[in-house]
Amino acid sequence: MPSAVFLIASSGAATLALGAGVLNGSFATPTRFMNRWQWENVWALWAVLAMFVLPWIVALATVPHLFATYQTVEVRHALLLVIAFGAGYGIAAICFGLGVEAIGIALNFAIALGTATAVGSAIPLFWFHAASVFTHQGYLIETGIAVIVIGIVLCGIAGRSKERDQARKLSEAKGPASSGFAKGLVLALVAGAGSALQNFGLAFGVPLLHRAAELGTPQSFQANVIWAPLLTATLIPYLLFCGRLWKKNHSWNLFFAPKTARYWWFGLVMGALWFSSIVIYGAAATRMADMGPVLGWPLFMSAIILTSNVWGLAVGEWKGASRSSLITMFAGLAGLILGFCILAWSSRLA
Repeated sequence: MPSAVFLIASSGAATLALGAGVLNGSFATPTRFMNRWQWENVWALWAVLAMFVLPWIVALATVPHLFATYQTVEVRHALLLVIAFGAGYGIAAICFGLGVEAIGIALNFAIALGTATAVGSAIPLFWFHAASVFTHQGYLIETGIAVIVIGIVLCGIAGRSKERDQARKLSEAKGPASSGFAKGLVLALVAGAGSALQNFGLAFGVPLLHRAAELGTPQSFQANVIWAPLLTATLIPYLLFCGRLWKKNHSWNLFFAPKTARYWWFGLVMGALWFSSIVIYGAAATRMADMGPVLGWPLFMSAIILTSNVWGLAVGEWKGASRSSLITMFAGLAGLILGFCILAWSSRLA
């Protein structure tokens, strides 16, 4: 009976992790309707809503005695780690944006998410579950992570090839210059490793989860005690970078430009989609118990990449791509689906 209960819980948690990835992979869609604003306007609004306003509203609404959770001596070290991981995650977001400029969206996305998936799952596995590394379940987890990384890289290669196909047909310049590739590669790797800090916050913030449980917080909401301080710390370097762009581009006044009032609603939708994905992922990882950061993270990250590719097909981003680019893209998606299945199977062996 206990194994059957765990099987049901694991299957439900995997479904939640995939659903969270679908939401996260969709949240940027409203940016297509915000072309009167600069990048720093769109993403600053999203960041304030998604990383500060919504996390604290949800935490206050779902966590009894929220601030008492942070006040005991036993959890202060974990809280400081969560804040440090959050600040690092904010720096990673900046590096991701700079990497896009250096080596392009597709290649940067593939390298960054591939790194984030591998690092975000492998380190919790080796750190917290070293005894499981050389077991049947451990081998399956490692295989699933490897297959997912291969799938993500193939999607990135396909995206890069698609951009070159389209540029060639339009007689435009090809991709980024080779002289900037080394810099872009480093930025993408830093962005990917830093993105995993979000998952580390959940993995190393377990004392906060336990304290929240002691104070009566339901299991599905316990991760909210981590997201609020972690994402607030993320917001600080992010806003500093946006502030630099406001000054450089004189774009602050665009927040109040004519015919942009609806953009504030778009920003709210973006923030709600993104943060709800984080909350759902936290619930999924919590239901997976100690293996949540190991199994849930690659499912979450891969569903993001899968959804973003589906959106790309739906809105015509692959128009003009060669047959080989499309074949590579579908091979990458097949790799992601196979990785999902391997990780789902590994969770049944716990």
